[in-house]
Amino acid sequence: MGNQRGQHKSWVGLFYLLSYYFFAKSKSPIKEKICSIVSLLMAALIIILIISDSFSFVLNKSLYLPFIFGAIGIIFGWFGIKGDVRKCLIGVNTLALGFYLIVFLMAMVGFQEP
Repeated sequence: MGNQRGQHKSWVGLFYLLSYYFFAKSKSPIKEKICSIVSLLMAALIIILIISDSFSFVLNKSLYLPFIFGAIGIIFGWFGIKGDVRKCLIGVNTLALGFYLIVFLMAMVGFQEP
C-alpha cells in the first residue's frame, strides 16, 4: 500500500514538473496554456488507467471512459501551445488512445470463450 502511494506521488510530481516547465514558463496566451495542461492531464489519466490497478474503479464505471479522455486530450492538444509542444501532446494522446484501443479490442474480442 505504501509503495502504491509513492508511485502516485511521483506521477503527480512529474505532472507538475512538466506543466510548469513546458506550459507555465512559455510566452503563450493563457487559453493555450490551459488547453495544453488539460491535454496533458487527459494523457496522464489514460496512462495511469493502463498501468495502475488502483484506478480500476474508473474502468468499473465504463470501459469507454479512456476513449473519452483520449478524444478530449486530442481536442485540447489541438488548441494548445503551438509548435513542438502541440505535436507532442497530440502524439502522446494518440499513442495512449491507440494502445488502449488495442488492449480494449483484445479484451472484448480476443478473450471470449468459444
